Amino acid sequence: MAGIQQQESAGHSAAGAIAPSPERRNYSWYLGIDFGSSGLSAALLDRTSGQLHPIYWEASQAEAWPWPADASFRIPSAAVLTETAPGSRESEVTVKSVGLRPQALAAGEFLLENFKLPLKVGIPYQREAAGMYEPLLQWSPLQAFSIALPLQGVRALLATLNPRKQGQKFAESREILDSAPRANVAGLPVSNLICRALGLTPETLDAALLDLRGVILGTPAGWSDVYRFNLREAVLGASLVASSSQIFVVEDAIATLLAAVTPVKNNMEVESSAADSAKDAEEAAPLSVNASSFSGGTLILNAGAATVELALVELPSNLQDLTRANFTCHSFAFAGDAFDQDIICQLLAKNETWGMSIDLPRPGHPDLPSRYQLQQRLQGSAFGLQLLEAARQIKVILQHQKSFVLDIDEHHWDVKRKDFESLVLVPFVQQLNRELNALLSRAGMSPVGINQAICAGGMGAWPAIARWLRQKLPNAIVVQDQELQVDRDIFEIHNSTLNSVSQSTNFSQKIGRVACGLASLALYPQILGVSQQQYSDFFLLWELMQVVGEETLSFQEILQLLERQGVNTRTCEPRILRILEGNLPAGVVPTEEDFMLLAEESRQNPDWEAILAEPLFFEDVSRGYRLNLEHASVVREYLGKLASSSQQKLLEPLTLAWDVRTDIYR
Repeated sequence: MAGIQQQESAGHSAAGAIAPSPERRNYSWYLGIDFGSSGLSAALLDRTSGQLHPIYWEASQAEAWPWPADASFRIPSAAVLTETAPGSRESEVTVKSVGLRPQALAAGEFLLENFKLPLKVGIPYQREAAGMYEPLLQWSPLQAFSIALPLQGVRALLATLNPRKQGQKFAESREILDSAPRANVAGLPVSNLICRALGLTPETLDAALLDLRGVILGTPAGWSDVYRFNLREAVLGASLVASSSQIFVVEDAIATLLAAVTPVKNNMEVESSAADSAKDAEEAAPLSVNASSFSGGTLILNAGAATVELALVELPSNLQDLTRANFTCHSFAFAGDAFDQDIICQLLAKNETWGMSIDLPRPGHPDLPSRYQLQQRLQGSAFGLQLLEAARQIKVILQHQKSFVLDIDEHHWDVKRKDFESLVLVPFVQQLNRELNALLSRAGMSPVGINQAICAGGMGAWPAIARWLRQKLPNAIVVQDQELQVDRDIFEIHNSTLNSVSQSTNFSQKIGRVACGLASLALYPQILGVSQQQYSDFFLLWELMQVVGEETLSFQEILQLLERQGVNTRTCEPRILRILEGNLPAGVVPTEEDFMLLAEESRQNPDWEAILAEPLFFEDVSRGYRLNLEHASVVREYLGKLASSSQQKLLEPLTLAWDVRTDIYR
């Protein structure tokens, strides 16, 4: 199993090809990165030896950076931003620090959290020369900023994994990030966090991170190519690898399975004593399943902050026979963040909405437009932020106490566990049950045929989830990973104000399981979804506009023309057909539900209005499809803007530097 080729695709002749692997070196390093709504974790794999090394972070200057004494295997997905001269044409927004939630913010600073979701909305681009980057996100009723800002936050987080970037600035980063018509952005600083790895000396780790063969990231199953594209932009911006051909994306549920079947093994001593407590915690509470005992029907459930990821797979006796086609994946857009909202709406708000004239979401249901609007209102006030923090505490405490008394300013609540269960928990489990039923039907599997259920993520470790699964899947062993190690001190609190509730998440005491699974994908290269990696929906749209003209062509004729261009159509026929039938790829224009995340100015984006004004392809039911030539020029111009604003070659196929056979996908 050799390394990778560091180059982009030069043209369509390579559209269906996998880059040949060069001769194996002594090491073959792959970095798995789990970027979640609440935190980021990473792991390093030496593919040659099969050794896996979870990464942790320490503060390089403890006196200048408030950081736990213990090593942290997961840093918060948070960025402190500072703005000078807000509202003026000379306004400057900078990322001051990342990976920490400070106790207090200075004047002109604000905290950016939960910025994973915006990365699926669209690709940042300049509508006008030297103009601001579109689209604009409506973060709160009074605050809007460019989607490029969360992208830069991710890039700064990832830069903590680059030895060259620690304590430096991105001189090349000159992005326009706030809501002013024009804005200047200083270089991107990196926090003074330094990363280390279990089983590696600092020198070996730095050498590995500077010689990566590949970076592997996770994605929710239902999210589009836009999210994958933005992740690759962030990795390239952090200079972790030189080429997008070295960046691979796989579904989070698949990574969760790989984490369960791949042991964390390394035979070197840890150089830093700061990792001792975290290492002890890992040995005390492993995801204790013998991989050899896995067989047959398997359910994977990863319940994070933004989505619940589900997958079903019939495991073969030899995992090297497992391919992407064996998995049936599903993403459910209701998880930890929506659960917090339900606590606020059902237990705290009740008949009082504090002037928020919005439609409240139904408990247990995605209801994304309503939830996006509610989140904006909550993020727009100190009281709303306190409610969100209270909800995060309540969902932990009421699993272990019968009641909890909460006071915020003049507001007082006595929250009961029975109300929490009946009004919030039960609707969530009921909806989750419906989602699983639909997935079982789609996969052609029955509940009695599931031998094991693997659960991960913050909510995946809940006892209520295990109880439901044991009833639902009578023959299954339920395996839960304690992804969130809860501070036990809060269980002893019976009456408290919000300010006295301790932090519920202890980032120091957990290894990033999904990150380990992502890195382990390099041991199972046949699982990678090659077609989705090579051919983005944007590329397929562009190619269709090249080969289809005014003459009506049948679907088979169109496929033949694409194949002459070098496209392996056998791997992407359904996606091609969807585009011809009028379904533009998500992200060309934001989806209807994602429009609620945008500022009013962006909702009326003239580029999008022009694209939606007419169909791109005309369909003759009996004969086939033809191109709307005049309208195609509008779409081409817009795609050109997206391509010119990015580091990747958006409108070309990606040559994958990945050691895998292509014939298994045909």
